[in-house]
Parts: sequence; C-alpha cells; structure tokens
Amino acid sequence: MIAMKAAAREGARLAAGPLALAAFFLPWGAGPGPLAATDFSGPSLVAFAGRLQILDLPPGWHAALLTVRIAVLGVAIAATWRTLLALIAPRHRLYGVSGGYLAGAAVAVIAVRLAISGPAMPPAGVLLLAAAAVLIAAGPIVHRARRLAGGVRPPRWSARPRAARAPSLPSG
Repeated sequence: MIAMKAAAREGARLAAGPLALAAFFLPWGAGPGPLAATDFSGPSLVAFAGRLQILDLPPGWHAALLTVRIAVLGVAIAATWRTLLALIAPRHRLYGVSGGYLAGAAVAVIAVRLAISGPAMPPAGVLLLAAAAVLIAAGPIVHRARRLAGGVRPPRWSARPRAARAPSLPSG
C-alpha cells in the first residue's frame, strides 16, 4: 500500500511536465471573426504573433507581440525543463522555477479564456495545461501537509495476533 502511494506521488510529479508539453501543441482557442475556423495552439500562436510583428504597427504593439511570443514559447521550454528535471534532479532550482512558470501561465491562459469567451468549455490544450498546474500546485501542498502532521502515521492493523508477527528490534 505504501509503495502504491509512493508510485502515485511519483507519477503525479513525473506527469506534470509531459501534460504541459502536450498542452502546448493542442488547441488553446479559436480565432475571432474571419479567423473563427482557425484553432490556435502554442506553435500557431507564436507564428501568428510573428506574422503580426511584420506589419507596420506602433512600437508598443511590437513589444507586446514579442512579449506574447516569448511567454507562449516559454510554456514549451518550462515544460521541457520540468520533464527532464523530474527525471534527473527534482531538487534543482529550475525545477521549481519551471513549475511556477507553468502554473502562472495556466492561470493567465484560463483568465484570458474566461475574459474572451466566458464560462465555456475550454479547448483540450487549456484543460491539459490546467491539469499540469494542479499537479504542480498539489505537490508542495501535500508535502507540507505531511510535514505539519508531524509524521504521525495511523496504526497499522494486522489480522495476525501480536505473538504471531515477526519480533521487532528494540529501539534506542
């Protein structure tokens, strides 16, 4: 039972990065007006913002489009870091930074989706990014809750009487 709990905890830690990386390639939303038939995923948003930067726009718009391109591309980069570091170095500083970036990006994407379309069913990319953010946020919460509980474990009940169990070594 303990091994199953540890496997579930490790699985949740390992799943957040690949979920966010898959979310980058799935649709995040449909275009407005004449672009309504177009589903925008992470790569298509980066490409579309790049095409808009070519237009003769005020300098503020160019800076905003560049910021959007870097922020959206940052989701794929943070998801890749999260995936690799979960396997080899989960205590690395960038592991936490990438998790924070992905959780913040998920909150921002959900806020934009709510502002644009209201409380409608979001596309698959937004749902996967939100699922990754939940897994990322749940990790430290579960860890802190265990620490606050003081490591007190509930008693382990055994069907065998105490005399039939293997003898334990005295502590101390």
